Amino acid sequence: MRPTLCALFLLLSIALPAQGQPSYVTWTFSAAQQEGQVYLLTFTADIEPGWYLYAQEIDEGGPIPTTIAFDEHSGLESFGSILEEGEAVSGFDEMFQMDIKKFKRKVVFTQEVTLKPGTRSLTGYVEYMTCNDEMCLPPREMAFAFSFEKG
Repeated sequence: MRPTLCALFLLLSIALPAQGQPSYVTWTFSAAQQEGQVYLLTFTADIEPGWYLYAQEIDEGGPIPTTIAFDEHSGLESFGSILEEGEAVSGFDEMFQMDIKKFKRKVVFTQEVTLKPGTRSLTGYVEYMTCNDEMCLPPREMAFAFSFEKG
């Protein structure tokens, strides 16, 4: 019994710190109907002071870029490029030893999508990584769900 408890405690002590990592980014999501089946999806990241969120385009060997992915493409007839707008900081990053584009304070990602008729919802996730000037947190995924009244 005692070896089992020790093993369980060891497993929990390893797993809990990863689960208990603080988050320095708060996400909000919204959808606005443009016309007919066309919607503008907005993914907003509010970033705590001193922390950064990385752009979508990062060279290999750098931090994990921000990626927006849909769980099912079956509800999408078409989708446009994801645009990013915010207070960008571009230049040489000492931690990664390369030029990097990252955002501080707030960044808004937008994407125009056309839904297939009858689509009532879209789900997916944003994968992102945050760092400050001294350390990086492990990449995270934040789930999102959009609901549409008219399909």
